[in-house]
Amino acid sequence: MPQKKYDAFKHASHNLKAHNVLKKAEEFPDWEVTTAFYSCLKFFEGSLFPCEYQHPTKDEKVEYKSYNEYRSAFNRFVGGNPHDAMKFFVKNNTDEDTWLSYKELYDTCHDSRYKNYVIHPEDLKIAQNSLATIKAYCIENQK
Repeated sequence: MPQKKYDAFKHASHNLKAHNVLKKAEEFPDWEVTTAFYSCLKFFEGSLFPCEYQHPTKDEKVEYKSYNEYRSAFNRFVGGNPHDAMKFFVKNNTDEDTWLSYKELYDTCHDSRYKNYVIHPEDLKIAQNSLATIKAYCIENQK
């Protein structure tokens, strides 16, 4: 059976549906934050590629067909893990509100997954607002 072409935007929508189910249940705020974060990752991947972005060592833009292609090219310049590459991408290729929202969501998600699954209601609101800001940016700037 032929494989279907991967669609990161559909993946983002799938993650968003899971996020909304968890949000409605109001029982798992740590997973609500986590699904918000993973929705945003896929919104970036599915909305902002293919596109030309500045190469880190050349004075020119290069077309990247996918985020994975971008990450592969940039990994050795911005750090050894995918999260460092995404932080670099968002900081250098989106607006300040989107970057700050991503940074806040990343930090909140990291804390909820690795430090403390008990989420303060204020942090949950930050995650929800960050998701809304990032989703709106990605839809408005879809390639």
